[in-house]
Amino acid sequence: MAMIICANAIMIKAGKVLLTREGPDKRYYFPGGKVGDGESLRQTLHRELREELDLQVTASQMEPIFTITGPAYNQPQHVVTLNCFSVPTPTELHIGMEIHDYRWCTLEDAPLIAPVVMVALQEHADIFE
Repeated sequence: MAMIICANAIMIKAGKVLLTREGPDKRYYFPGGKVGDGESLRQTLHRELREELDLQVTASQMEPIFTITGPAYNQPQHVVTLNCFSVPTPTELHIGMEIHDYRWCTLEDAPLIAPVVMVALQEHADIFE
């Protein structure tokens, strides 16, 4: 199995978590993405948030909260590790060049959410508080 390492953001607003979607046929994921060659997790998250949501988040604003590993959605023979950081929730969001849309979700949105993200939300339900 091939391993995919990602850095992801957890943003909460009114008891809902921000999730993003790359294309019209894919499920929702935490904002963020794959770690690039020579990048740290925080560098990756900084780059991905700028590309996806036009957000400027500094390394000091990223607080590690959990890591989860599971099957990569829609990528057979791949396992993904999501390194999740709490970041400040912006007052305004803009869809950047890498995502199709975003959505504020709860556990009730399970059919729309990638399986590994859903497991993370269930195991770490305290993030909604």
